[in-house]
Amino acid sequence: MNSNITLNEALHLISNANIKPLQKEKVFIHNSVNRILYDDIKAIESSPKFDTSSMDGYAFCYSDLERLQNAGLEILSINKAGNENECEVGKGKCIKTFTGAKIPKNADTIAIVEQVYIKNNRIFLNENEEVAPYRFIRKIGENYKKGDVLLPKGMQINPFHIGILAQNNTIFLQVYRKPRISILTSGDEIAEIGEIKENDNFIYSSNNHTLYAITKALGCESSIHNIIQDSKLEIKNAIESALESSDMVITTGGMSKGDFDFTKEVIKDFGETIFESVKIKPGKVVSYINCKNKHILALPGNPNSSVVSFLLFGRLILSKMLNKDAAIPIQKAKITNDIRNLDSIRLEFAPASIKLVDGIHEATIIENRQSYMINRLNDAMVIMDKKANKGDLVDIIILNDLLKF
Repeated sequence: MNSNITLNEALHLISNANIKPLQKEKVFIHNSVNRILYDDIKAIESSPKFDTSSMDGYAFCYSDLERLQNAGLEILSINKAGNENECEVGKGKCIKTFTGAKIPKNADTIAIVEQVYIKNNRIFLNENEEVAPYRFIRKIGENYKKGDVLLPKGMQINPFHIGILAQNNTIFLQVYRKPRISILTSGDEIAEIGEIKENDNFIYSSNNHTLYAITKALGCESSIHNIIQDSKLEIKNAIESALESSDMVITTGGMSKGDFDFTKEVIKDFGETIFESVKIKPGKVVSYINCKNKHILALPGNPNSSVVSFLLFGRLILSKMLNKDAAIPIQKAKITNDIRNLDSIRLEFAPASIKLVDGIHEATIIENRQSYMINRLNDAMVIMDKKANKGDLVDIIILNDLLKF
């Protein structure tokens, strides 16, 4: 049994777990933002697909440079972007060609409008001006060539990729199906937001709503189920029902050693226990059960513990479901207060506020950081594994970095 293991051991077990990627589905371009690409997006044609003017000017053959300087070049016609007629320049001739227009046949040089003057329908090069072949010409395939990979499979589509897809005339694309997540919370002391209780011996549920928001930010189809009472049978039935419609079931609460902590016992009957209990703070009592390509991630009941353990483990399970090798993004920061009172057994993820100073993150560790204090979790977490003094560089995880793959 992989119990009471280190963080790295837990991450290794997730990496080697049998987590099959989800199926693909076709979506319209507008619905692809934040989705994970199933296939490479390849260029249907080169960009530019023909030599194109990058400035407003006059297209001619460079061999006519001397004539341009002395006798002038006759203007044959106007060539605008999208011109359906094929243009061709001959000796001693030029064609006024606008930005984005196809370069006329035989032309290899552009004299931009500021470089010339016009007299008797001829252009002449201004004094002290220089022209050069291809200087203001976008060559065919200069951006990318037909068949090039524009967006590789496994990439998470962002709004800036939409322009690439549109330019490539990609209307529909294959992406991984969104993971379906069910979030269950148990505990007789838990009340749902908006619920009215006859006594004040309760706390409003926050874990399920926080986890819902996090999983939605990660692109999941998430649902919050009714709060479950402290009953083995109710917990078992709720998990069974949730697994039928979900890829992952997340539970919070019932994972400690109290007389009414039943979740830790019930989940073992659903599949293979990959690990239970990890030496981290907060979030020690976390278990991962693999249920024949469905998954149960059982989290602690304290708000900070549930959030931290999901961000460390649940996010990586989801990434494998989307066929990605996501890692925990670690950065460096200078701490503004000393790291003291280290836990000799557990690796601590301490909430901290951060700011950028001269291009370097500065992190201030929150002193009072008990695991029930959800309001202490804001900017980042400092990974506290050794004594450090004010001004030292330490490892941190910026929370926003954990809301993407």
